Amino acid sequence: MKRFFFTFIFVLLLSGTAIALTDRPVSHLNDAKITQPSANEFTFIVLGDFRTLRRDKAYPAVFEQILREVNTIAPALIVSTGDAYYGYGGSMQGFKNEIDYFLSRIKGLDVPFFNATGNHEVAGDAERERYAEKRFGRLYGAFDYGNAHFIMLNTDEVGKEGTISGEQLKWLEKDLETNSNAGNIFVFMHRPMFSVTDPELVAGKSFKDKGNRDYLHSLFNRYKVKSVFAGHEHIFNETVKDGVSYFITGGAGSPLYQPPSKGGFFHYLIVKVRGNDVSIDVVVPYTIQARTISGNDGFESKAEMEITNISFAAVDIRNLQFIMPAAAADKYKVRATSISKRGQVNAHAVRIRNVKGNKDGTATVSVETQVPKNGLIRIVVEVDI
Repeated sequence: MKRFFFTFIFVLLLSGTAIALTDRPVSHLNDAKITQPSANEFTFIVLGDFRTLRRDKAYPAVFEQILREVNTIAPALIVSTGDAYYGYGGSMQGFKNEIDYFLSRIKGLDVPFFNATGNHEVAGDAERERYAEKRFGRLYGAFDYGNAHFIMLNTDEVGKEGTISGEQLKWLEKDLETNSNAGNIFVFMHRPMFSVTDPELVAGKSFKDKGNRDYLHSLFNRYKVKSVFAGHEHIFNETVKDGVSYFITGGAGSPLYQPPSKGGFFHYLIVKVRGNDVSIDVVVPYTIQARTISGNDGFESKAEMEITNISFAAVDIRNLQFIMPAAAADKYKVRATSISKRGQVNAHAVRIRNVKGNKDGTATVSVETQVPKNGLIRIVVEVDI
């Protein structure tokens, strides 16, 4: 795991919805509710490039694992840098089915899911582009969370692939000016402006126009954009230009392009905002795992789970779920212990975040705690019935 630290300034906005100061607000793609932060602390996750290998293939197992981990971490938001399904070839009905399959996989998440448009979302085809917009809403636009302004760009407008140009560029200039006083500005796109696999932009597979790229960078520099997140290249990379951080995060399940030493490893990013301090952790899937020790079946009044974190950074867990017999919320109790490398057992901070009744006479009890780096936590939930 690699860690990056930045300093941001946050001012709390009291709005209850993610609506930006823009004429092109974009929406998340699942049913999860957006809750604005009550303090200058929140977390969001960035991932990208998890499309299937072919049209007739299931999602990679590593992407399914990332979904499980992300749902357990329960950040405020998930933002994808695109390529959510295969998209190319086959019939139009097959294309529609792929979108249905993608949406079915994120529907059950308890976290709002935003997606930047990639080449696989529209497949370079005007009809598919129109249908994608019908299903997803605007393919570029913006939204706000707290006092952070999130800009979602479309590097794959049909006929303008690999650029931000025309009406979209005019909109971007206006949006940046309108939101120039935002505490933080984050930009998301699919094709990276500063390619690793094609740094001189001669192959035309990532960003295509140096002049357009350099102008965009000048805008981002002028308006003090903090970070730009892209995908497309199935690697992890970070570079800084004039104080603007450019990330390539294309490792959420699609085939990798490079060996691990060159960024070719599966991963996602956890962005933690803590007042004026923001850290970005690169997380490798399967480093966070939970297992049931006893109970957790909806029948037993006591359940015990163990959660491990073998990464190099502490991870805040907000949605570790226990299935318990249904009861009033105040009837549940939770305790946790951490176990050191020497086997020493210590009490560990933990709390019940939410209790949700299920139709089968059980309840889902969500537990919140922090799992230290290279740490193991055992959590017990009991109910008095």
